[in-house]
Amino acid sequence: MAFKIRQLSRYHSVSYDDNGTSKKCNFYNYVTTDPDATVQTAGYFNDARATLNVGDSITAICDAAGTPERVTLLVATVPASGNVTVAVNAGTDDTA
Repeated sequence: MAFKIRQLSRYHSVSYDDNGTSKKCNFYNYVTTDPDATVQTAGYFNDARATLNVGDSITAICDAAGTPERVTLLVATVPASGNVTVAVNAGTDDTA
């Protein structure tokens, strides 16, 4: 399968100060029939490059039509070109 941007929903944003610069951290929910391993693959979220920022949090329900698994991901990189990468937020992977 492939990432579907309409299934990515921002539900909260928090602004914070970074040495005088205002920044924002976004929180998203995402539901997919793709397995957890696929969602964690580099490049999976490339179509959301314009939306995501480093440090954003994505709570994903994976394999929703089979045996659902929840995993919380942190956006690790959002390069101008190349693959968007995510990492499992330690201690939150419910797939173990």
